[in-house]
Amino acid sequence: MGQDGSRERLGPHPRHWSRTMGVPPQSAHLLSPQPLQIRWPLALLDSRHRHGLEVDGDGLVNLALTIRGVTVTGIEPLPGTRGPHLPLALPAAVEPHCHLDKAFTWSQVPNPSGTMAAALAANLQEHKRRSAAAVAERMNRALETAWRHGYRALRSHLDLGGRAGSQATWEAMIHTWAAWSDRLQLQAVALAPLELWSTTVGVQLARRLARLGGGLGGALAHHNTRGSLWREHLAGMLRLAAEQGCMVDLHLDETCDPRSRCLEELLDLLEQEPLPVSVTVSHGCSLAQHTPEHLRRTVERLAVLHIPLISLPTTNLWLQDRSSSRHTPRLRGLAPIHELQDGGVTVAIGGDNVADPWFPGGNFDPVELWRFAVPVTHLHPWEQRGLTPFTSAPAQVLGLAWDGVLRNGCPADLILTEVSSWQAMLARPQRLRVLRNGCWLP
Repeated sequence: MGQDGSRERLGPHPRHWSRTMGVPPQSAHLLSPQPLQIRWPLALLDSRHRHGLEVDGDGLVNLALTIRGVTVTGIEPLPGTRGPHLPLALPAAVEPHCHLDKAFTWSQVPNPSGTMAAALAANLQEHKRRSAAAVAERMNRALETAWRHGYRALRSHLDLGGRAGSQATWEAMIHTWAAWSDRLQLQAVALAPLELWSTTVGVQLARRLARLGGGLGGALAHHNTRGSLWREHLAGMLRLAAEQGCMVDLHLDETCDPRSRCLEELLDLLEQEPLPVSVTVSHGCSLAQHTPEHLRRTVERLAVLHIPLISLPTTNLWLQDRSSSRHTPRLRGLAPIHELQDGGVTVAIGGDNVADPWFPGGNFDPVELWRFAVPVTHLHPWEQRGLTPFTSAPAQVLGLAWDGVLRNGCPADLILTEVSSWQAMLARPQRLRVLRNGCWLP
């Protein structure tokens, strides 16, 4: 059934969609029968395979991998002298937070001012004239790009808030998810006004999302909650998610305004009424403006409730600390990642927006995201705490079977760079080789 209670439609031209969306996978190149020799981060290697390894100053080890079919079946150490000639390899990537329906809309609805208000206005303008075919084309383009760059799973927030354009977005999602189900693990989170979840339409949408393994979402910050019943709506949303078996992923406190403390209200609700629901929070920019003691208490509460936070440096550095007068931004607009990690909170890094009114850049390339994020977050890839936000933490947030740690029996899903060190990877863009299901992508 549709959000309005009507039967789900496949759109006006399903045959045309099959040509543009249902793109069959191109033939992949078989892996050589010889073991694959790589450089690999020790922090992403199972402890059972660490005996006899030589670890360099980058925290990298040299390995020979035996791959049978779609699985890694053997892991052997190689002498350190082979290091300068071996490619630095990484697990296939996981995107914990993106917006597939908005991607590549900058040319249609640009936001040259770079402000959040203008981004929202442009987003709503585009949303009113959406067609299922147009959204499907953007989604397919985004997923094709992500696939070629080595992603294996993505969680996308989608504008399914009951406004004009929501039905088109739903139809495009259903077709795109089906077209890519054999290649990517996809999760949908409905980005909607919180009050929607207290309506019949919202309950119906939650049921449909539950059947897809999707989640309920929304956006809360100081500037959009004043004078509203948002706490009541948030409590109702959490109960609905628990009833339907949905996850929850909220855009929270996406502002540098220290008065924005919606996260604390969420924690209050979950402490007062514990619910069997998986909750993720994204952004959390205002946390960086809180006093050390206040932040410490919030971090402790997040850790106790096992709530992960997704930091989104590209979009947040672009949007935050802007004003009508031109000035150099002083505030980074990032959640306090290191303090969260120190307190035991799982932190993941996501790419967020790609070429839309919220951020004009981005390209669904996980290594490019690393190259952007490492300088601004000081997450050092040669340290375990610098690796996990890009690898194991996103996999944990999405609840994936493989955590990205290399071990016998894990999937043969890898990304190989052109270089042999972290410094060289950070120094220049990379042409990537992607191994999926034990075959090289063409």
